[in-house]
Amino acid sequence: MFTVLLYYKYTDVDDPQKFRDAQFALCARLGLKGRILIANEGLNGTVCGTAEACEQYMSETAHDERFADMTYKVSEAEEQVFPKLRVVVRLEIVTLGVEGVTTEHTAPYIEPEEFQKLLESGEEVYVVDARNNYEWEVGKFKGAITPDINHFRDFPDAVKELSHLKKKKIVTYCTGGVRCEKASALMKKEGFEDVYQLHGGIVAYGNKFPDGEWLGKCYVFDKRMMLDVNTPEKEVLVSECLFCNQKSARMINCTNADCNLQFVCCADCEKINNGFCSKKCADSLKYVRPNKVSFIGV
Repeated sequence: MFTVLLYYKYTDVDDPQKFRDAQFALCARLGLKGRILIANEGLNGTVCGTAEACEQYMSETAHDERFADMTYKVSEAEEQVFPKLRVVVRLEIVTLGVEGVTTEHTAPYIEPEEFQKLLESGEEVYVVDARNNYEWEVGKFKGAITPDINHFRDFPDAVKELSHLKKKKIVTYCTGGVRCEKASALMKKEGFEDVYQLHGGIVAYGNKFPDGEWLGKCYVFDKRMMLDVNTPEKEVLVSECLFCNQKSARMINCTNADCNLQFVCCADCEKINNGFCSKKCADSLKYVRPNKVSFIGV
């Protein structure tokens, strides 16, 4: 078994390149693979390795007082879920692209326990998903508002369409919490008066309430692609195969690399259609691989 760590911390990093080099050296020495993003505003990472290596990573990273209190979401995997180690410097650890939106103005946390009580109370609350559309397609909270965005940088435009909720109670959520720090800050900047963010995101909530108000799977950016949130007995799938409409949470990328669309597709339809999302994508490769291209669509 392997351990997967998901974590972030917004804090001042005055020399991102130096910190990047130190993080890369640490992970390489411990045999960890994954993706770590570093910017002046902090650290956002997910890595996978042996349980011992992950424990050592957390211990050594905590020696830096800036990250001594960083929270880790821990899960397990049957195999290494990343092909390589990438540690890169970016302008932002999650790209919102809106000047003046910082975590200094982020919304208060609501803990999973408090969030569950709020949902059970019947009180008027609007739960807003801050993730991309292909993520919430396979799983979301019951009754959640799911903006149709392809990238987090599209979230500001989506917020404009929610202006009628500026005086309502709102809770934002994402996978582990890092996007909600900025999403909730943006909403406050835009005049939303009563905004909260789910502390620790879907992962933290699922650890506390495996059969709560969640529907479907939780999309993750690694080889697993999906995490179980509910127990098998209580799981309710919300997504359907693009072609046959069979309930499924199986996500694939279109065979056409120029398209590379991620879409829900059952194993049978993937085989029938050679992994293409459409006839157009299949036809575009017809003359390149004539013996391996076909598309039925159902």
